[in-house]
Amino acid sequence: MKFVLRNMILRFTSYLEVLISILIFAGVGIASIGLVKSLLGMTGNFGDSGYFNTFLSYSMALIIAIELIKMVASESLDSAIDVLLFAIARKLIISEENPVGFLIGVLAIGVLFIIRKYLFASHFRTESGVLLNASLSPGKASEIIGCKLPDVAHTLGGLVSYIAERENRRLHEGEIYELDGCRLRINRMQNGIIESVEYLKSNK
Repeated sequence: MKFVLRNMILRFTSYLEVLISILIFAGVGIASIGLVKSLLGMTGNFGDSGYFNTFLSYSMALIIAIELIKMVASESLDSAIDVLLFAIARKLIISEENPVGFLIGVLAIGVLFIIRKYLFASHFRTESGVLLNASLSPGKASEIIGCKLPDVAHTLGGLVSYIAERENRRLHEGEIYELDGCRLRINRMQNGIIESVEYLKSNK
């Protein structure tokens, strides 16, 4: 029951995110018309660095908005990092920071790259087992959980779908699927796609 209620709330918030993304997308489309006008206006402002900086700031703001839409659509941490990178880059390029502020911005970009490379979590430990990203390969998931999963699918979500098809079962959130002593529960699904799977520890 808690899976159903929790995921109903998650879906509702996802729909709100989609609605906001559509509004942002419409705003980007309208603002792009202004960007074209600004581009044409540059012909009458040769040598005006202030006008060009305004144009560049406007362009970067639109790029950040587009990346924000991509972040909401993909729901990935990687996209969130991209949004932050563009926002910091815009700040560094457009604003006239002092050397200390510029250095802080460069260090912030470096930290974001380190986070992207080393600190992205593909799994979380829970009381009942391990929560895994469904996009993980069975081989990688096997290393994490310490239980050998058959390599019959490219992803963990695909493996659960394989088990369900073999047992002539339908996919449902909260349902447990077992293969070779490994118990896997669908933690979250959206639009028929498995997004996360929980490996359940043995009760023995």
